[in-house]
Amino acid sequence: MLIVAILPSSIAPQMPMPPASAASAPSDSLLLDYLFSGYDKRIRPFADSPVPVFIELTIVLAILTELRENQQVASYVISHIQKWRDPRLSWDPAMFNGLRQIVVPRADVWLPKLFIYNSMDTKEMLSDNYFDVRLTHQGKLKINMPQYVTCICRLDIALFPFDTQFCAIAQASPLLGVEEMDVNVTEPPKDSYFSGNAEWELFNVSVRDTKFWEDGEQRVEVHYVMHMRRRPVYYLTVIVAPTFLISFLSILGIFAPGTNEGPRSEKVSLGLGSLLAMSVLLDIVSAAMPKSNEIPLLGFYIISTILLCALAVAVNMALLTVSRRFVKMGQIPSKNVYSSLLLDPSTSPRGDKYWEERYEQYLSTSEAADEQSKGHQQQQQQTKGGAARRASANFCPSMGPFVDARVLLAFNCQLKEIVAAQRVFRKKIEKRKRHVTVEKEWNRVFSQFDYFFLFVFSAANLCLLFMFLRYSWQPIPQISPNFAV
Repeated sequence: MLIVAILPSSIAPQMPMPPASAASAPSDSLLLDYLFSGYDKRIRPFADSPVPVFIELTIVLAILTELRENQQVASYVISHIQKWRDPRLSWDPAMFNGLRQIVVPRADVWLPKLFIYNSMDTKEMLSDNYFDVRLTHQGKLKINMPQYVTCICRLDIALFPFDTQFCAIAQASPLLGVEEMDVNVTEPPKDSYFSGNAEWELFNVSVRDTKFWEDGEQRVEVHYVMHMRRRPVYYLTVIVAPTFLISFLSILGIFAPGTNEGPRSEKVSLGLGSLLAMSVLLDIVSAAMPKSNEIPLLGFYIISTILLCALAVAVNMALLTVSRRFVKMGQIPSKNVYSSLLLDPSTSPRGDKYWEERYEQYLSTSEAADEQSKGHQQQQQQTKGGAARRASANFCPSMGPFVDARVLLAFNCQLKEIVAAQRVFRKKIEKRKRHVTVEKEWNRVFSQFDYFFLFVFSAANLCLLFMFLRYSWQPIPQISPNFAV
């Protein structure tokens, strides 16, 4: 009886010994039976001591699958490693043929309870049957957890499409404080794999841990911060290049000086059509961006280009109004206007020599007919009969002396009407020619203004493009110390 009383007290604090048949059984199965014979995975390590369990985290893989800007949501495939120590799962390798580590199912051991609190959806990529934990003889455990995570990503679109975004995957314990579980995160190993998608380049992943208070308890928060830079080739090809070409062709069409003799009002309709085309491009950009009070860089560029083309249309309308007023006045530009614009005054177009000679002939014939008509009336009063014939013969020798004086008077009246009609027609032709000449000269003058404004607006369009593209050479910004999830 004395021996029975002493035996339990002497073996209570010792670990259970392997059975006598250990030499014939596999070491792994014996070790598992040895470790888990009295193990309870519901109890955390160091639960019976004031020492917390220390969890070491690091991320080894991150692949960006999708980033929806308008919803500010990012999806990743990640794989992060968790390490901790459980003294209940330690053994002496000499007792198990020098076995120093073993792989055990995840469902058999205690696991750190961490959740991604900014996640909209978290999916385990492996089931419990495929999850294993590596266990060393010192009681150190290591698990690699691949997950598919969709989390909130607050975007800063000020430099879109040359923007760099920082999106974090934030983890924390839902209940355990730092007195029970302390978490430390380490930098990713050099052989870690990080990859983006067709639009985004995931060039780095940084880590950090912070402590926060909640309901009187201090807990640890761990961040995997994804550093992503947008690949702007798509937006430069689909939006920026068409916007620049449309604005350039619009300015070229508005101030093209090749249509001096045509209507200038057609240029206004060309400018309005280009404004409509650029407004469609602006609508495409706004549909891809999140609804916020901040206008992206690409939006500023398109709006500036639209305003530039609108200003070009307004300037062209002003030139059109002024040129019409000067043409309506019917005055040729002065020599000072020509000299100030480096133009040579053109000579006025001469009329047709044939019509000028005929016009002078009609005038002389009309005057002669008037004089002859007066003389014929005097002779008709003095003489009768043969005298009238002689007068008619003198007036028109080719007709002979047998033409009545009344015929000559009728012919003279018709000749006067023809001369008067020709004089009116001549004035209309001269007026029209003068109007065409005045319009052509003022078009020459305003063509110089077209050249000037074409250069000014084209230079402004290029300046807008260069000011927009200079952000593509900006260095990659660093994450702000006040970065918040």
